[in-house]
Amino acid sequence: MAQTAHLKKRTSIPVFVTATLGTMFLGFLSGLFSGSKAGYGMLVLPPATPPDKVFPIVWGVLYAMIGASLFFIMNKPAVTKTLERDKNVAVILWAIGLAFNLAWPFAFFTLKWYAFSFLWLAALVAINLATIIYAFRVSAVAGSLLIPYEAWLMFALYLNLFIAIMN
Repeated sequence: MAQTAHLKKRTSIPVFVTATLGTMFLGFLSGLFSGSKAGYGMLVLPPATPPDKVFPIVWGVLYAMIGASLFFIMNKPAVTKTLERDKNVAVILWAIGLAFNLAWPFAFFTLKWYAFSFLWLAALVAINLATIIYAFRVSAVAGSLLIPYEAWLMFALYLNLFIAIMN
């Protein structure tokens, strides 16, 4: 029994690192190829807009937390049918949310579709809220890791709405 727990611990470290760094890497690629590094350029910005240099730091931390949440969801043994279902739903919602997240910079920075980006982001806020609910059903740690992301998404929604209206 102790041998199995030790083996599980050793194999879970690479999975944790892969989930976190993999999510961070995908976020980095999305930002790189969407043109988000150029920042807001000549847009009229809302009050409380952070300096451009803040965004990669915050998103780096958030992507690490998002990836870690996936690890904690996946790492929880599905001992009941309900837990297995909740894990599956959480993983599906997590993947849909990440896809929405990775696509948003292209709509906003590349295509400059500010109103569409706002609606897309509003959908992401709802998807992430559902992910949090299901993640908490599986693991309190997994759900907790997604709360700062939800808060940042709400702040981004405010920024995006102002930009859509004023530009």
